[in-house]
Amino acid sequence: MNFEQLDYIVNVANEKSISKAAEKLYISPSAISQSITQLEKELNITIFNRSRLGTTTTPEGNIVVSKAMNILANIQYLHDELNSLKQPIHSHLKITIAPAFFDIFQEAITSFNLKHPHGTIDIEELFADDMLKNFHNENFDVGFLPGQKESLDKLDKLGKQLIHKGIISIVVGRNSSLFHLDSVTPTDLHNEKLVLLKKTNNYYVKQLSKDIDNQVIMTTNNPRILLNFIKESTAFTFIHEFTIKNYSLVQKGDLKIIPIKMTSDSDYIYQDIWAVYSKSKGLSYSSEKLIKHILAQLNK
Repeated sequence: MNFEQLDYIVNVANEKSISKAAEKLYISPSAISQSITQLEKELNITIFNRSRLGTTTTPEGNIVVSKAMNILANIQYLHDELNSLKQPIHSHLKITIAPAFFDIFQEAITSFNLKHPHGTIDIEELFADDMLKNFHNENFDVGFLPGQKESLDKLDKLGKQLIHKGIISIVVGRNSSLFHLDSVTPTDLHNEKLVLLKKTNNYYVKQLSKDIDNQVIMTTNNPRILLNFIKESTAFTFIHEFTIKNYSLVQKGDLKIIPIKMTSDSDYIYQDIWAVYSKSKGLSYSSEKLIKHILAQLNK
């Protein structure tokens, strides 16, 4: 067994085709096929079922491919970490974030850049559905989004790391009748005017929006417009508690973040916040470092 064989089986498993994997790796299909056959003989198992419909992993193959992904990711991480000891990070990091992250992410990126000034960063803000589609094409190194574990588990090419348990909250301005409250229930939100980010795919927001009778008076894909509108109006929007805790309007007291409870006696409503990445590529050393900066901001 060697690293080349591990790379072959991971790519074949991802592409579900030997020919497509060969095209991606710039080698012949016969070279991959022979290498996999040798590995299967060595391990005395069948890793792939081959047919005209495609190449799929066997139950034993699933175990081997999963272990191979972890080994290759750890080897790449080791190389990155050793290189970082010899010279500053010069990598190009491609990141995508959901609108939920607002200022927390900006502060984390700033602190990351100060620590690693020789690296370059490309950031794109995407809603969750668009983000996950892009990860199928391995267009990003790491992404950050709120989501349900059950939904993410269905994406077999996606790796994920839990980084925070967010509290579903609302944000209101001083003109809102809810401003004096320390927590709210869905009953408190009835008939209050609501503003929303467009294309929101937040499970809890969708459920709460169904359960309460609200007039949506504005939608926008610009978070800053939304927050300034709330400041001047009586409207509210849904948000995670960490999203804008360091935002200037919150710091000055013009906006207030209020957590939601289903009833006055129940606990808060939590939602997991994830770092996601291509399972076949794994998390790079730079991505790991960025996650640590985000965790530092979340835990302040």
